[in-house]
Amino acid sequence: MKYATSCSCQTLSVSFENLHKMNNRILNTIIFFLLINVNCYSQSEYPFYEQFAFNFYKDTILEMYPVERKITVFKSLNYDSGEEIYYVPSECLKTKLPNYGKNIEKLEYSKYWRRFEDMRLDLDLTNIDKKKFKIRKFNHGNFPKLFIHYPKVYENRIFVIVHEKYQNSGKYYTIELNKAGEIIDWCQSKYETLTLH
Repeated sequence: MKYATSCSCQTLSVSFENLHKMNNRILNTIIFFLLINVNCYSQSEYPFYEQFAFNFYKDTILEMYPVERKITVFKSLNYDSGEEIYYVPSECLKTKLPNYGKNIEKLEYSKYWRRFEDMRLDLDLTNIDKKKFKIRKFNHGNFPKLFIHYPKVYENRIFVIVHEKYQNSGKYYTIELNKAGEIIDWCQSKYETLTLH
């Protein structure tokens, strides 16, 4: 009986040692895979084009074309589809798009955001002039309103449309950027909404 007891204690001791070695191997394997896949969890390969376009609007365009009243800007870029623009107003650009650019696509989110945490849905409004802007989280508030639309791509050209919306009219500021987020060209176009009775 004594022999059996000592044998089982030795087996138990060996099992704990093996378990410890196995845990170390698992931990080392996990660390190895994390190091190999570090690119999959890195920042987006694209800059935040909407932020560059908004900064250009507030710093440059508003100096040239000031608004009469405070304009409502939304921190969240997650607009409803009713505010979406499906073409690029480009008649006033140096190099305009043919037929409003029929093959225009939104920047692919799979390329734009590599992981969920990279999804940039909020503008940075920390250094905004409160005399020119009213900040709202979502699409509520009075006119004029400002919408910064998701980037659109046409034959490797990148566009962000800044939409200054009034009650019955509006202005589109079409801003063209290069892949690094630098402004290449921009222009203003206007529209009016007619109500038929």
